[in-house]
Formats: sequence, C-alpha cells, structure tokens
Amino acid sequence: MRFLLLFLCLLGISCSGQKGVPKDKADGSMQNSKELQLVLVDNYSGVEDSEFQIVRDPKTLRNFFIQINKTRKPGLPIPEVDFSKELLLIYCAGTTLGVGGTELFVIEDYKDNIVVGPKERIPSGKEITNITTTPFSIYKMPLTPKEISFHKSD
Repeated sequence: MRFLLLFLCLLGISCSGQKGVPKDKADGSMQNSKELQLVLVDNYSGVEDSEFQIVRDPKTLRNFFIQINKTRKPGLPIPEVDFSKELLLIYCAGTTLGVGGTELFVIEDYKDNIVVGPKERIPSGKEITNITTTPFSIYKMPLTPKEISFHKSD
C-alpha cells in the first residue's frame, strides 16, 4: 500500500512539471526583436577604446575570444550560438574607472533598422572605484534582416 501511494505521489509531481511552460516561450525562440539576452559579461576585455560589433558567424566570434583570452589562463569559453537563428552583439566599453560597467538595450526598433545603445549600470557603494577595467558584454538576439546600428549616449 505504501509503495502504491509513493508511486502515485511521484507520478503527480512529475506530471505537474510539464504545465509551467508559457505558450509564448514554448518554442524556445524570441519573437520580439527588442529582446536582448545577456550571454556573457566581464570586466577585462583588453580593448582600450569603446567598440561595438555585430557577430553573425562563428569565425568572428572565435577571433574576438582569441583577443580577450590572450592574458587569461584558462580563457573564457566561447558560448555556443546557432547563427542560423541568432546573432550576437558585443559591446566593449573601453578603459573605465571602476567596475560598474554598462549594458546594452534597444533604443528604437524601426521598420528597417534597430538602434541599440549602452546604459551605465550604477555600481553599489561596496565596489572599489579606483580600478581601471575594460568591461565587455555579449548579448544575443534573434536573427533579423533589419540593419542594426549603435548609438552611444553623450
């Protein structure tokens, strides 16, 4: 009798796990081009000037990681990306003081192009502010035929 009760409880728990997936997320794709999904962020890229890249192929991504992993042992792993469905946006903020960093967001989504730009993250009071860093962030978004442009706020 106990085994039957235990079996029914386990069956009920395992079946309820399938109900939690929202219908719009069930296919695993991002429908809205405004969605930028953070893939990786780090404080040391080695890129001294502000730089924005759109990565549409694995070779370009590999070259970027060769550059940022020059002084790392072990290096950061290259994220896996399905370039037939997604593209990557890489933003290197250049040399900055502190570890607050920046994040990318969509400023405007027009009919023929998407404008993205950085937004500074506000560091907490506990962070050390006399450290020079070269932060970068990598975001992925659905593949789009729209032109993607970068606008750095003044």
